[in-house]
Amino acid sequence: MYRHTPETGVDTGESADADQAGTTAPGRLAAGAVVVSAFEELAPALPNEMAGLRRKLIQWLSEFPLDADNKHDITLATYEALANVAAHAYPDDHGWARLQAHREGDAITVTVTDTGCGIPATRPRTAGLRTSGGRGLVLIDQVTDQSEIETGTTGTTVHMTWRPVALRNAS
Repeated sequence: MYRHTPETGVDTGESADADQAGTTAPGRLAAGAVVVSAFEELAPALPNEMAGLRRKLIQWLSEFPLDADNKHDITLATYEALANVAAHAYPDDHGWARLQAHREGDAITVTVTDTGCGIPATRPRTAGLRTSGGRGLVLIDQVTDQSEIETGTTGTTVHMTWRPVALRNAS
């Protein structure tokens, strides 16, 4: 498992009682499920840091027998979710983005989490701003087999799942 722990004293929005960053307890997954490989990184919600997370995800994905289209869809949707964190989650402050991914059987699930302001029910659009397009969540929905977004005033979590044929056929 890949792991990044922020510097001591950096507020990541997690309580002191929470599990250590970078740990995934097998007991949290569905009964009988086995995680073949897991990935987790925590980084400042800045555009250049999100690009770094994308590169690390691409490296992790290279462990699997995925074709170029599968890798592209996973990378594209994940980067869109990460870019949304950098652009929207912390409008008046700095914060963190957490990227988690795991393979379980024939599925790859990626989760992007922040502790920012959440997605407003009606997001205002401003002409000319690159971050006001509103197409990212639609794109995520189109290139995933399943996606779910949980949002509120304490942050947003985007869960994305793919079931590539190559993983069903892998031994």
